[in-house]
Amino acid sequence: MIVCSCRVLTDEDFTSTLATEQPGCPRSAADAYRCLGCGPECGRCLITVRQILADARAAARCHDCTEDCALRDMVEAANADEILLDAAE
Repeated sequence: MIVCSCRVLTDEDFTSTLATEQPGCPRSAADAYRCLGCGPECGRCLITVRQILADARAAARCHDCTEDCALRDMVEAANADEILLDAAE
């Protein structure tokens, strides 16, 4: 699915950037764009890109997460950003 219509980038393009992500150093949406050799143009896709990256990490994580799981915290933060943006519209 095309996520960034300005740069014609798909969800698979963004999830492919996670292959080179360093443990303990989560890649941001801006980092993912840099890995793809560009940057966002209008920025409307950034929340979606953040969510795609968080969902891909969540799908790949182990099932032995503790209560202090940093991944869970990132997913919750991405969801909170989306909720706040929806409320502002």
